[in-house]
Amino acid sequence: MKKKIIFFDGDGTLWYPSATKRAQKPHWIYSDATTKENTLAHLELTPGTKQALERLQAKGLKLAVISANPHDEEVAIREITGRTDHFGITELFDDIRASAGDDPQGKSALMLSVLKRYGFTKDEALMIGDSYTYDYLAAKNVGIDAFFIENTVSTLPEVPPSDLRTVREVIDLVDIIE
Repeated sequence: MKKKIIFFDGDGTLWYPSATKRAQKPHWIYSDATTKENTLAHLELTPGTKQALERLQAKGLKLAVISANPHDEEVAIREITGRTDHFGITELFDDIRASAGDDPQGKSALMLSVLKRYGFTKDEALMIGDSYTYDYLAAKNVGIDAFFIENTVSTLPEVPPSDLRTVREVIDLVDIIE
């Protein structure tokens, strides 16, 4: 699979709550009384993520975080960058962007905007995320390839599409991407 840019969701894909991993939707951590004051202390990178990002970057790929967030874009990007800084992965990304948390197709426009910025085609892009609606469909609905992170909390259609591609973790992409 020849790609030039990979878009990554944040919560549930690059990092998740240490207490629940992918057993609950990850955004609970930002409103729970016991975790909301210091969410970073309660988050961890998903297995193999930093190594995967380093290897994908070494292959010459552009990497971007596109995460849904309830705050306006400026605050949202600051929050997301705070998480990537905490995990020591900010320098691995060429772009960090945020879409409205209540817009299932919000990431679509951001992906297209980033592609335009770099002069890439949709065929040269890939999205990976743990939400079937906010990540997988947001990409597929605008003609961008996508991988879905296997989990038990994102609702899939009763009959999943025949072209649904899944991985267990971000690290699994390394051997798939040329």
